[in-house]
Amino acid sequence: MFDRQLRFLFIIAFAIQLSTPAIKSQPLSFLADTVSYLWPTDSSTLLSSTFAETRSAHLHAGLDIRTWGREGYRVFATRDAVVYRIGMSPYGYGNVIFLKHDDDSYSVYAHLNRFEPGLQAIADSIRFIDYSAAIDVVIEHKNIRYKQGDLIAFTGSTGVGPPHLHFELRTPDFYPFNPLLTNLRVRDTIPPVFRQLAIEHLDPETLRLQGHQIINATRSGNRYNFGEVTVHGPVGLAVNVHDRANDTPNIYAVHTLTMVHQSDTLFKSRADYFPHTAARHMFLDRSYPILAESRRGFQRLYKITGNKLPFYHSVQNHGIIPFEIGRYPIRIIASDINGNHSIAEVTIHVRGNQKLSNREITYVPPYPAPPSVETASLFNWKYLAIDHGDPFLISSTNDNIAYYKNEAPYKYVPGSFIEKKISPGRKATLSTPDKRTWLTFPEDALHDTLQLRMNVIHTRDEIYINFEPDRLPIHRNIEFSIILPEYLRDNPRLALFSLDQFRNRRFFMNATNTDGMIRGSLREISSLVIAEDNTPPRVGNPRLSRNLAGNHIILVPARDPETGIDFARSGITVNGLRGLVEYDPEKNWLIYYNPLFRPSSTNRVEIVVYDGAGNKIAHSATIQ
Repeated sequence: MFDRQLRFLFIIAFAIQLSTPAIKSQPLSFLADTVSYLWPTDSSTLLSSTFAETRSAHLHAGLDIRTWGREGYRVFATRDAVVYRIGMSPYGYGNVIFLKHDDDSYSVYAHLNRFEPGLQAIADSIRFIDYSAAIDVVIEHKNIRYKQGDLIAFTGSTGVGPPHLHFELRTPDFYPFNPLLTNLRVRDTIPPVFRQLAIEHLDPETLRLQGHQIINATRSGNRYNFGEVTVHGPVGLAVNVHDRANDTPNIYAVHTLTMVHQSDTLFKSRADYFPHTAARHMFLDRSYPILAESRRGFQRLYKITGNKLPFYHSVQNHGIIPFEIGRYPIRIIASDINGNHSIAEVTIHVRGNQKLSNREITYVPPYPAPPSVETASLFNWKYLAIDHGDPFLISSTNDNIAYYKNEAPYKYVPGSFIEKKISPGRKATLSTPDKRTWLTFPEDALHDTLQLRMNVIHTRDEIYINFEPDRLPIHRNIEFSIILPEYLRDNPRLALFSLDQFRNRRFFMNATNTDGMIRGSLREISSLVIAEDNTPPRVGNPRLSRNLAGNHIILVPARDPETGIDFARSGITVNGLRGLVEYDPEKNWLIYYNPLFRPSSTNRVEIVVYDGAGNKIAHSATIQ
């Protein structure tokens, strides 16, 4: 009993030690005790998101500060600085300011409604050179300086999501790091919460992922239990765990995760900073198959080969559990940056695993093996061979697939099935035998060697490009190209879509359709479809309004559910005066903006709106 209590006290002390925010090693050694940061807004001191949380395409690089669903709160320079870079866009960071401090570190303020008047005038002067509403420019040479506490902008909702301020700190090497490692603090006395445990089953020979099971937690205070799990081969564990703070309903990422067997630390991770170039490695830190299927971010308690995130401080056998036959009690400790912690327990009952029990694990592949040809499918499509004609492609669940319901027979592109082993460190091309469809891989595109299969299927008016395995993360974008068949090559309204088989949805991708070819850049390996969009956008009646700076603007409702609004190509004039065309994709508004615009008693508005496939609609209206 005394030994068990001693081990328990050791684990608690270890977890608290892990949560101590003092950092004195590179690359955060520039954080001297004399460096003090100011809270960057007067909206609140409450967070809606924290550092290193799961996002759709990357790790969250900062803090999201609540603004109560409102825009227009003041944003301040957190330290003395020069304006390094500004950007304005309806996507990503939205309207953003990068400040560079005297120690060459940076602070970032994003999703802004607008900049302070002087900086906004400079941004507008750049935009009106060619009437480009979206800009991303380095202006350090202009030597625009702010003192700590100076007003630099106002909070907004540009880029993504509801109103909030996204705030980052970056090292002199431009690495995002957790702002709560500085003197900045939020009130937090609440420990993390475990929700679920994923058991990821690995192949005994190759350690490639074979599948997973998810177990819900039972709770008693700050203790959680996942019961006993029987396994017959090596496994990796992953947890769905979140943190909370006082006075807010939001849930956050935890700061530290530790997995312990008795007094032996099997895995320890701590999210203090990461290179911005490794932000996509979230897909290795999290269980990508579960994330793609359910959008839930299960954090792995083992390290995949190729994962370059600097989170991992102690990892035995990459965190894989290759124990001999027996029962093994495992404790998982989750801590937030303030030292609050919770413990979850699970017993792993190993029924067979002898092949790995005496082997040191040095390699855990990030990619699964491709399925056998017999089980390959395009989502729920089945291949049927018949004796007297071409193969047919039919669906066993047509009524569940919103994007395709035509049951006419299909034919393969001759030689469309191809499989190739692709390795990182060298450029590679995967193409169909007829050389009409291909993927180009830069040398640093893949996390590891991948055996990839591609199948191209033509219908009467669409082309499906199926990959096996599907939904795979990559380190850098790969390029997709296809030479269109003769009966489609003169159709300028063909567009490229990514397919999500879990939600039966397609997502428009920015691609070019010129000279009988479609080319696009893929940020993941995901099955595709080329389909026609010949429906122009829908445009509503414009109305006169003012923005938060008091400028007169014109709001134009515009929507296109298939390929979206191409705001950069669209145009609006009012009383013959051309303006910038800004865009709010959340509200489906095109926004006419020109600081020189002064409305008359009646105003003639001329509107031309394009969608992503090039469909155009023109609309005129007179408003008062």
